[in-house]
Amino acid sequence: MPLSSDVLAAHRHRVYGFALRLTGCRDDAADVTQEVLVRLWRNGDTVEPERRTAWALRVTRNACFDVLRRRQTRATLTPTSAMPADEAPSATHAPDTHTEASDFRQHLARALDTLDEPYRSIVILREIDDLPYQEIADALDLPLNTLKVYLHRARQRLRDALRLALPAEELIP
Repeated sequence: MPLSSDVLAAHRHRVYGFALRLTGCRDDAADVTQEVLVRLWRNGDTVEPERRTAWALRVTRNACFDVLRRRQTRATLTPTSAMPADEAPSATHAPDTHTEASDFRQHLARALDTLDEPYRSIVILREIDDLPYQEIADALDLPLNTLKVYLHRARQRLRDALRLALPAEELIP
């Protein structure tokens, strides 16, 4: 029996947010969210209720990887000049058009993009989505201690990437 709309609504925002952070594109995130919610609607009753969030996040992550692979294939076939302006990589940013906070967010997003999987997903799920360790471990199918080690390494790599990108006076010791 398919799941109720209340159960689907409870997962919609988390799935969309995670998909948006992994794909970086609202349209792709919306497509992934729809795909995941349809799968959850069809198959969610076969998953234990306390494991549904982890299951939905795992399906989201896999669907995002599929989207990113397709996008990478298209990118090799499509020159940047043919991309819409909002999807084309930006060349430079005028320093006076952004606040310090938005500059830092941009540096943070770029630093986050430098992380390989599963480090990137772990940081997103823990630091941005504020999920408990066990739920992340279940979603990524990792032992809990391995997850903690990966999170520690991811934080170190993120810190190193930010040190390279930001002037010394903007860094927190």
